[in-house]
Amino acid sequence: MNFHVITLFPEVCKAYTDASVLGRAQKTNKGKGAKVRGRKIQVEYYNPRDFSTNKHKKVDDRPYGGGPGMVMAAEPILKAWQKAVGRKKDQKKVKTLIMSPRGKQFSNTLAKKYAKQYDHLVLISGRYEGIDSRVKKALKAEEVSVGDYVLTGGELPALSIIDAVSRLVPGV
Repeated sequence: MNFHVITLFPEVCKAYTDASVLGRAQKTNKGKGAKVRGRKIQVEYYNPRDFSTNKHKKVDDRPYGGGPGMVMAAEPILKAWQKAVGRKKDQKKVKTLIMSPRGKQFSNTLAKKYAKQYDHLVLISGRYEGIDSRVKKALKAEEVSVGDYVLTGGELPALSIIDAVSRLVPGV
């Protein structure tokens, strides 16, 4: 299983995913004899600032169509997604999720579905007032919530999903 996390704070997430069970699941280990056991999962990070064309690496913008506050701009997120997914042979094995308090409630049933049906999960962690609505439409992404509350960003929900889905991958 491959996880691609689009976040402004990859270092925060990496500290969690590189430790304990998730950290071990990402390593290639030599088993008994000369057998090599491959990675069970892979977690990669993409910072939208790296894809911003603004000289200040700005990634926030006014909501498309108006509204209060600022949202994460579409262009850097879409470029990060393209880098993450590229031209995978089987796009049906790629699922894109946007962390959102108004999304579908994440559950163990969804975790099982993701682990069984997909090889790549792209997790988009929003900040500010959310993510430009064009991202969801362009990527045919699904909004997912980990609870009936609002957090400062989507990193904790993304980590929860990575943890829950990874535990369902054989050998993790």
